[in-house]
Amino acid sequence: LMICPHHINYQDAAHGGVISTFADVALSHAVYDAERPRLAPSTVTLTVNYLAGAKLGDWLEARVRIDRLGGRTAYTSGGVWRGEEQIATMSGVFAIRR
Repeated sequence: LMICPHHINYQDAAHGGVISTFADVALSHAVYDAERPRLAPSTVTLTVNYLAGAKLGDWLEARVRIDRLGGRTAYTSGGVWRGEEQIATMSGVFAIRR
């Protein structure tokens, strides 16, 4: 995700909601793409811990892992990175339909 002007809050940093949405999309997409046919994940819980801010022009990368993929529930975790600096941790639980 490239931080653009419409992602910036009144403190000239990426709004926390942007980072949270990025985390939700990244985690859920990992679950969606984990099996064929693809799964249909719905967010049950999402936790984002902010470690640092992101500024205009920053390139953010989500690094995700599926911790457990059960019959009806998927557990995920990971982080949001700006280069070599982790700026957020994230975890999510998703209900899945097969």
